[in-house]
Amino acid sequence: MKKLAFILIFLCAKIIAQDEPVILKVGDKAPSFLINLQQNSVQSFNMPYMNRLVLLHFWSSSVGRSKVYNKTLNRIAGRYKNALYRNADGFEVVAIAVQSDKTAWNNSIKEDTLNNFTHGIALRGYKEEVCKLYRITQVPTDILIDHEGTILAINPHVRVLEDILDEKKNFLPVKKNVVGTLALSSNPSDLLRYSKLYLFDAYGDSLGLTTTNQNGGFVFGNIKLNQDFILKVDNQSDIITSDPIALYSQSGEKIMEGKTHKGGFIFYIPSGMANQITEGDHSTLGGKIGTVNVIKDLVFKNNGTGLLPKDETELNAIVLILQKNKSLAVEVKAYTDSKLKDAESYLLTKTQCNTVKNYLINKGVEESRIKQSPKGKSNPRKKCTNCSEDDHKSNRRIEFVVYKN
Repeated sequence: MKKLAFILIFLCAKIIAQDEPVILKVGDKAPSFLINLQQNSVQSFNMPYMNRLVLLHFWSSSVGRSKVYNKTLNRIAGRYKNALYRNADGFEVVAIAVQSDKTAWNNSIKEDTLNNFTHGIALRGYKEEVCKLYRITQVPTDILIDHEGTILAINPHVRVLEDILDEKKNFLPVKKNVVGTLALSSNPSDLLRYSKLYLFDAYGDSLGLTTTNQNGGFVFGNIKLNQDFILKVDNQSDIITSDPIALYSQSGEKIMEGKTHKGGFIFYIPSGMANQITEGDHSTLGGKIGTVNVIKDLVFKNNGTGLLPKDETELNAIVLILQKNKSLAVEVKAYTDSKLKDAESYLLTKTQCNTVKNYLINKGVEESRIKQSPKGKSNPRKKCTNCSEDDHKSNRRIEFVVYKN
């Protein structure tokens, strides 16, 4: 009798275990699914999906935290959807609302201008097949899937999500010094001196702390540019002004006025304006913002007239992008170290630009899509009086700005 009872308990436990859902984890293959779209149609999402990186974003218009997060993801989707990736053909956010109220869903999409998502709805809530397949029990829930249909991350922090997407690009984003000047009013000579400044990303994570100098200037070193910034002036009782504090670029151009914030001042700087407050040369072909801005540390041979095999490997990534998209052009900027005299450094970088240009042309890139910008020893990465060899090496580089022609 005891043996029979044990067998029955074992069988019941086995049946219950079989009914429990298997939790998806990183490295698993993402299941395909059908979903109702905003246009009253049904679409099949077969994984991998069109050779794209995909973020499945489960949310609901009735969940406040979910709606707030939508705005963050919408900015990320806008910035990364058309980026150039090594193996993928783009990035897409498939936003699936887990709710039965279609009117509230459509209103939320319209009110929050969520135009960078592909929108679907799970009308039966967590009983919808897609929710069962992905084991969704709460919102928001996010699942990042690569171009081969493999789950890369589950509920990644937005900073982690951006880092993963950046790593998947053909090029890592350029990091430069964020620089500018602050004035107490619309008069640029009314300088804000010796005041603490904080730099945050759009998600509130701290990127740096500094103090304005006697000329109202500030520098935050080595900051990734393809993001929104928040610049905050420390609360100080001695900041007395009837005008809003103003932010100026290094060249003296007025960028924007700050807003009062908890006794201090704050500036919201979108990614599209980030290049206006960076150190160095901001020129691009036609004045357009670069699609890709990347630095390559090419070695060269024969005093800049030839390339090493390593250099050619580095350049082939540029070639691949230009071959895949004929609407793109490239600006080649060459820099050298401070060892040479001005005229010598300019001639060397001019030779290097020609060498790179000839290599691109030999690979099938039309000459009309290539602009050369020899910079000599201007805009060094490392400014120093007694530079080490490593410092000199870091100043010798080729910068590429790839953008729509």
